[in-house]
Amino acid sequence: MSDPRDIVKALLGSKGEEGPPEHGQKKAFAWARVSTDMQEERGLSMPEQLRQIREYAARNGIEIVAEFFETASAFLREHKRVEFQKMLGRARTDREVSMILVHDFSRFSRDSGRAKALVRELRESGVKVLSLNDPDVDPETVAGVYMEAITFAKNEAYSREVAFHTRKGCRANVQTRDPQTGWCYKNGGQPLWGYRIQQLEVGKDRRGRAIVKSIWVLDETLVAGKPLHEWVRLCLIEHAAKGATLDDLRDLCHRTGLPARRNAHWSTSTWNSLLQPSALLKYCGFEVWNVHRKNGSKRPASEWVIVENAHPALITQEEGTRIAEVRGNPGGKRRFDAGKRKSLSSPYLLSGGLFECGRCSSNMTGLRTTSGRYYVCGSAPYRRGMGCGPGVYVAQDWIEDNIIAGLDGVLEACASERAVIRMVNDKLRRMWEQDTGYDPDARTRLEAIEKKIGNVRQALEDGLEDTAWANERLSALKAEREELLAGATVSGEAPQIDEKEALSYAAQTRKVMRQGDARQRKHMLREWVEDIKLAPEELAVHARYQYPGPVMNDLVAGAGFEPATFRL
Repeated sequence: MSDPRDIVKALLGSKGEEGPPEHGQKKAFAWARVSTDMQEERGLSMPEQLRQIREYAARNGIEIVAEFFETASAFLREHKRVEFQKMLGRARTDREVSMILVHDFSRFSRDSGRAKALVRELRESGVKVLSLNDPDVDPETVAGVYMEAITFAKNEAYSREVAFHTRKGCRANVQTRDPQTGWCYKNGGQPLWGYRIQQLEVGKDRRGRAIVKSIWVLDETLVAGKPLHEWVRLCLIEHAAKGATLDDLRDLCHRTGLPARRNAHWSTSTWNSLLQPSALLKYCGFEVWNVHRKNGSKRPASEWVIVENAHPALITQEEGTRIAEVRGNPGGKRRFDAGKRKSLSSPYLLSGGLFECGRCSSNMTGLRTTSGRYYVCGSAPYRRGMGCGPGVYVAQDWIEDNIIAGLDGVLEACASERAVIRMVNDKLRRMWEQDTGYDPDARTRLEAIEKKIGNVRQALEDGLEDTAWANERLSALKAEREELLAGATVSGEAPQIDEKEALSYAAQTRKVMRQGDARQRKHMLREWVEDIKLAPEELAVHARYQYPGPVMNDLVAGAGFEPATFRL
């Protein structure tokens, strides 16, 4: 009888040879990332990561086809991680590459939901993301699913801890003055237009390296015979304070040949940012920190860190107030928050950043026409009609109904899988015991050791002649007791998810989605929906859901749900 494989080869002909070979040397990409100086000191520099990856590949017969690396936070928006996106693009198209090697999964991405989705997507494309320092689990098994989720959750928890200490350092830095100049130190980033960065060496660290701090000073670059900071003052006082529009200010900069801040041409959005309340405060000489959240939205002014006389002022406080009033900001109200307030109360539930265009990453905005209400890519109105491609109109009722129906399925899964919460709690407890050194059997063993110590002492009282042995034995038992005491007296408790709380949260979500107003429903959707993207070329919308609330806070963000696809 013929071998079935021979029949398949005969039917497929040369096509049967397509695809990567089943045998031979595996091919992989190497990926490294570093975002802080602290990681350099801990041996996580990019050269060190790549060195370890190369050694691992050599030991395991893996050929590294290309190496990719970047210096950036893993929480940045994905489209800004250029090298990362380049690697993902090649991994999806290069049929010979079957692996991506990373030092650990936190180098890949620390957003646990995003990381899990990317790893799953690559795995379905035939590319495995392999970590040198995380457990290699089989994601097709129940235990593997939980362990993978916990691994990504640990990475995200660590990243958030680093972020906490980084923010604490940044807060202190902007309030510290240089003893020589008297100006406050800056946390980095591009200076405001009209200023430049001046770096100062303020000492040495414990390894003998120079400690460099930055301050802002006026930009004396000559433009048409006048220092740049004087041009900035002229624009603010002689034009913005007298009612010039954003378009007027943009055209003035073009006419006078003033260098644009980033791109080749000035835009109204640039001037809009320069006339924000926080920017005007900076022009008045104040340092203003903690204005924006990670997603770009503004924090309440009460949360800002404001430091007086932090750098040279370009305008006076009275002049700054006048500009704000002319810009329609009487009484200190934040005019530029109006758009956000409007989006929160808008009847379009997915507006305000939840629904994005997959082609250019612009927000999908609400549009009302004579035929109904739709979502369209916001690049068209933002760029004065120059959109990112052929427009795709997504009916409001259709997409919102589909997203809410998908959320109902997620809520059903939460309500029916109590065993998931119990198993994850068990894994969290074991991880906590391992990380803290807690020994659940320590107290029982302590009682046994105390009994042995008592027996030796009793033997001495009864006239034991070998006192040297007894003293040596007592010393050994006491040392063992001290070691066990450390494992029995660890402070704190293992993080656990409250089952009733998680199920109650799901029930409350259903109630809000049925009875809540637009603002409440929007807030709830942002808790449960990770992102929604329009795929214009596919004429489809992809949505990803996530565990929110108490579960997220207890480090189980990685236990997400399969993406949903809705065809237009």
